[in-house]
Amino acid sequence: MRASRPQFGRVNILILSAVLPLLPGFGTATVSAQVNVEVLRTDSLPLGRSGSVGGDFSIQTGNVDFVALDFRGRVYDVTPTQTRLIVGNGGLGFLDRSRFASNGLLHYRRSFTAISPYVEPEWFGQLNYDRAQRLAFRSVTGGGVRTAFAQGAWGQFGMGSSGIIEYERLALPDTAVHAKRTLEVRWSNFLTLRLVPTNALVITSTTYVQPAVTDFGDFRALENLRLSASVTETLALTVSFDLRYDSRPPDGLAALDTRLRTGVTYTY
Repeated sequence: MRASRPQFGRVNILILSAVLPLLPGFGTATVSAQVNVEVLRTDSLPLGRSGSVGGDFSIQTGNVDFVALDFRGRVYDVTPTQTRLIVGNGGLGFLDRSRFASNGLLHYRRSFTAISPYVEPEWFGQLNYDRAQRLAFRSVTGGGVRTAFAQGAWGQFGMGSSGIIEYERLALPDTAVHAKRTLEVRWSNFLTLRLVPTNALVITSTTYVQPAVTDFGDFRALENLRLSASVTETLALTVSFDLRYDSRPPDGLAALDTRLRTGVTYTY
């Protein structure tokens, strides 16, 4: 039995969008505040609990000894009126047997699917850290709405907007110009396009922009392009390209990150 969907207000199953900031060659696709749930959105979910687990693994030996491991998981709890989502994510990276990166994330989201046929209200909370981005701790909480402009058998085109309160504690030296602790209210907006050429192939593009409410010159942006090819009903191979921009990055970090990655996802 599957939950019913109004024409424009499908169950909002959000995951992994801003999760962990990008580290070239390592890490999870991210924007620096909110989880990019659109990248793993699906058309329908069974009533009750379901979810998926997956990960990426890279290893190189010889002139450079490099090992990187990413892992992720999500759990949905669907009722006729709302959807709950829990996301867990993490990663480790070693260069010549020395850890150069680690990250972790826990995200909770609740979407209300029966309030309106046009929009889906939601609220969410998140905790995460990322050693490579000098992020010792981040907490995010907020709420907003999502809607769809058009949808059909071909896929879906939609957008969303929310307000978020973001607290960050950074591991920076005393000489750093960037503040070690920040508290910002941001306006998070996204556009998403999801195409389904065949039953075995899904293409998703998601663009996020998150300016600070008090200073629009302080903003973060993310573009994620993802292809998911089903191998079986429960197993899929993925290829993703991520672009992340921070207009005011911490000292010593680049404003722009890009990365191409591959992975495997198991759905149960």
